Amino acid sequence: MLKAAGLILIIIAGTGIGFSKSLELTYRERALGTILRMVICLKGEIRYGNASLHDAFCGAARKLPGVYGEFLRDTACELQKNTGRPFDEIFRMCAKRHLGDLSLTKEEQEKLFSLGEHLGYLDLDMQMRQLEIYERDLEQDIDRLRLDMPGRKKAYQSLGILGGVLLAILVW
Repeated sequence: MLKAAGLILIIIAGTGIGFSKSLELTYRERALGTILRMVICLKGEIRYGNASLHDAFCGAARKLPGVYGEFLRDTACELQKNTGRPFDEIFRMCAKRHLGDLSLTKEEQEKLFSLGEHLGYLDLDMQMRQLEIYERDLEQDIDRLRLDMPGRKKAYQSLGILGGVLLAILVW
């Protein structure tokens, strides 16, 4: 009786692992989409509001929910403190603090963290171009993820179930 219950729990655990990996892909897609919205808001604040980075970050923070708005607010506060640290360092520190726990790959995180290197010292045109380049790259990443996502989700779910069944058979 206990052995059967244990086998069922093993199969359920394997299935749960597969479905959690599948859910991570969904979270990653949502995170990339919200980062894209953040970049678009920053572009709008800089271009149409002709705002400084501090003002652009404050304005965009009001339009974004949760950790994204907190990240922008925190970055704006750090900029306002005027500690003498370079903008890229401030941006990276705030991004790691607020956006480091997102379901992004290491490459996607590094692209996001390095965005500050291209914003802090440039004139308005160059800042807009850098944001447009990042936006285009982000759109390509999202499109690629959306193409791969159905197959990968199904593979994660299937492997989780099969792995649980295989482990249950080996234990039996």
